[in-house]
Amino acid sequence: MSATTRSTDPPEGPGTTGAPAPTRPAPAGDRALRLRDVTITFGGVTALDGVSFEVHPGRICGLIGPNGAGKTTLFNCITRIYVPSSGQILWGDTDLLRLRPHALAGAGIARTFQNLALFGAMSVFDNAMVGGTSVSRVGLTSGALGWPPARRRQQALRDRAWHLLDRLDLLDVAERPAAGLPFGTLKRVELARALMSQPALLLLDEPAGGLTHSEVKDLGSLITSLRDELGFAALLVEHHMGLVLGISDHVVALDFGRTIFEGSPSAVRDNPDVVRAYLGRAA
Repeated sequence: MSATTRSTDPPEGPGTTGAPAPTRPAPAGDRALRLRDVTITFGGVTALDGVSFEVHPGRICGLIGPNGAGKTTLFNCITRIYVPSSGQILWGDTDLLRLRPHALAGAGIARTFQNLALFGAMSVFDNAMVGGTSVSRVGLTSGALGWPPARRRQQALRDRAWHLLDRLDLLDVAERPAAGLPFGTLKRVELARALMSQPALLLLDEPAGGLTHSEVKDLGSLITSLRDELGFAALLVEHHMGLVLGISDHVVALDFGRTIFEGSPSAVRDNPDVVRAYLGRAA
């Protein structure tokens, strides 16, 4: 059955295998994430001190550091929750510090959260659909009246949601409420929701937190395969060093808000500053 025919058909349910794959984002070109001397202070305490690095299209950058190093603060600056005291955050030619937070999805940026931010009473499918509404062009009037263009766009969102749930092995729980599902399952639901906006840059805030060893291994394979399939770049904040070193193309280490290492995953293991930051002693 063609995609054109299915766009006006009734929504298909769990187990759908004919749903088209999500459209791969347009080539990002020079749309790299560039942080230049980002600094932020809270009440005289410097949380980030001149942080600079880049995340290039199609690459995974791991951001590591001990608790309190400034990793989540940096995420919150990128996503406009915090406003840096100084510095630049550029997404291609776009100055992210001039965008409102709700405009990030339209700019091609999505994130997951360290603490799950799902709607417990809603189904897994509906939680995933929420991620697509930020970039959907279905207007209130056209959607309420069921005009054909609005129906087609809504069906395209539903097809994308079913495909992602299938891809993330969530079809069996698609119609169940999110509340009460295993933690590892909920992590995948949140990932599906983030991918619904078809991001060119995916910000992953401790996606392995609370997962078992086998789940972490599966998550690493899933992230890299999705990156290869969908073409996004990723900035990964994670304490699980095995995951970071296993899937990252580039690693940045922070300590007390400063960059103490930037380079390849193979080089970070033996860097004395990184060892000192994690172990509290010289290498």
